[in-house]
Amino acid sequence: MLSDKQFRERASRELREIAKQVTGLVADRDLYGKVENQAVQPNPPLAGNNNAFWEMLRGAYTDATTMRLRRLLAPEANLSLRRIIVQLAEYPDLAHQKVTSRELADDAAELDTFAAYLKEHVEPHFSAHERTPGALAATQRELYRALDRFIELLKKYYWVVCDRYLDVGSPVPSDRSAH
Repeated sequence: MLSDKQFRERASRELREIAKQVTGLVADRDLYGKVENQAVQPNPPLAGNNNAFWEMLRGAYTDATTMRLRRLLAPEANLSLRRIIVQLAEYPDLAHQKVTSRELADDAAELDTFAAYLKEHVEPHFSAHERTPGALAATQRELYRALDRFIELLKKYYWVVCDRYLDVGSPVPSDRSAH
């Protein structure tokens, strides 16, 4: 078992790396939304359901976002917020009364639920008829809901482990800023 300091250092590094990946997902979501709302929707020839290029782009974006989020939620991944949460229970002094063992268990279970849902219900490889904005709307809503909750948990556990706040979407702190 690692010492508290060793665990904190390792978890801090992993959380910063996870934050970098999440920042990329947030940037992609923002860019996708801007393209869809500012370029595609105001342009009727592009917005129509028979534009193969935009249907392919919508499907590819949704596939990629699904797979990236599934990787972040995978409990066996090299970078795993779930693993950090579960292991944090072994270091009660690091929790500093910021989270209870019940919260740790509930948060890990919530990540498991999102991972199972994405695996079972939001399967990638959408066919052409499933790439229209209407067909992808429910899928993207679920992806964004999972991403937003993942971000909340990432910020929470960054605060618990690093005793600092994390602003996802802005530059991620470097190793030099850690304790």
